[in-house]
Amino acid sequence: MYLSVFQEKYELKSNIKLYTREDPPGSRFGKTNHQIIKKTPQQLMKTKILSLIAIVTVSFALSAQAQQNTPVEEGVSAPITSVPNLGSFEADYTYSPFKIDGKDMNIQQVNGNLTLPLYSKMQNGKVDFFLAGVGYSGLFLSGMGNQFGGDNFHSFSVPLTFQKALSPKYALLISAVPTLSSDLKDISGNDMLYTGVAMLKIRKSAKFTYSIGVVYSKQFFGSVLVPVFGIDWNISDKLSLSGTIPVSEKLNYKLSKKSNFGLSGDFGIGGGTYRLSKKMNSDYFQAQQFKASLYYNYALAKNFSVEVSAGYNVVQKLDLYDKDQKVNWVPFNNLDKRGAPLTELKKTGVAVSTGINYRF
Repeated sequence: MYLSVFQEKYELKSNIKLYTREDPPGSRFGKTNHQIIKKTPQQLMKTKILSLIAIVTVSFALSAQAQQNTPVEEGVSAPITSVPNLGSFEADYTYSPFKIDGKDMNIQQVNGNLTLPLYSKMQNGKVDFFLAGVGYSGLFLSGMGNQFGGDNFHSFSVPLTFQKALSPKYALLISAVPTLSSDLKDISGNDMLYTGVAMLKIRKSAKFTYSIGVVYSKQFFGSVLVPVFGIDWNISDKLSLSGTIPVSEKLNYKLSKKSNFGLSGDFGIGGGTYRLSKKMNSDYFQAQQFKASLYYNYALAKNFSVEVSAGYNVVQKLDLYDKDQKVNWVPFNNLDKRGAPLTELKKTGVAVSTGINYRF
C-alpha cells in the first residue's frame, strides 16, 4: 500500500533518497526485500539534532512571540491594565516544489494562529500577562501517492502562556501547548501531543533580552526534555537579531518606518508528527525541514503587515514510522534506536511563502 509509488527501482540521484523497511511476512505491507539501512555516526547525529530542533521550534513559537512583543516602560508608577500589542492574528502559506525521477511533487503548508490577552498589567517596568490562543497547521502532499498513509495532515493547538515579572530585569514565563495532530480520519485521545515550556527572561538593557529554560514534549515517538535559549537584541536602530539559537533565528533590517528586510533560518514544519488512522495501524508520519530564506515585510497599517519570502530547504525529510517505534527521554536516549522508518523520502528544494500579521 504505502510503497506502491516508490520502490527500490528508483536509483535516486544526487541528494534524493528513499528507504523502505521490510515488515514481517503476512503484515499489511506484504512481502518486500529486507533492507537494512546503515548510517554513519555523522548521519545519526544529524538525524538526532534535526528531530530535536523540529520539536523545540514548535513548542517555543508562542514563548518567543511573547518575548519579542512585550513592551517594557521604565518609571511607570500607575499600573496599565491593558498592555498593547499582546494579541495577534497570523496566517501564512508555504509552497515547496521538487522533482523525483522527473515527476513533479510539492509540499504545501497552511498555518493560522490567534492569540488573545486575557490578562495584562504593566507597572514600574514590570509586565505580567496571561495569553490564550488557538492554532492550526495543515500539511498537504502532492504527487506522492499513499506511501505515507495519506496526503493531508492537520494539527490544532490551544497554547496558554503566563508571564510573571519578578522585577524589571527578571520574568518567569510558562507555556503549555496541548495539540491534536493527525490525518483526522478518526479522532481519539491517541492523537494528542503535550508540550510545556518554562523560561527565565533576563533583561540586560533596553536593547538586549535573553531567555534560558527547558522544554518537555510528549511526542508520538516518545518524550523529549531539552534546554532552550532565546534572544532579542536590537543591535542598532535599524538592525536586530531575535529567535531561539540555533533553532530559529531572524536577522532584521529596518528599511523605513513601514518596511523591513531580513534573513531567517527555521527548523521544523507544522506539528512535526501526525498520527494516522486505525486503518493505517495508527502509525505516525513525521516531517522535517530546515529552511534558510530572505523575507520582506511591509506594514499596510499601523498594526497590520504582510510578508513574502523565498528560500531553500537545505533539509527536507518525510518519514513514516510504526506506532511502536518509540524512544523515551530524548536526547538522553538516541532517537535512532527506534529503527529505520517504514518509508523515508529526502529531497532538498526551494520554498516560497506569504503571510499576514495583525496585532492588537
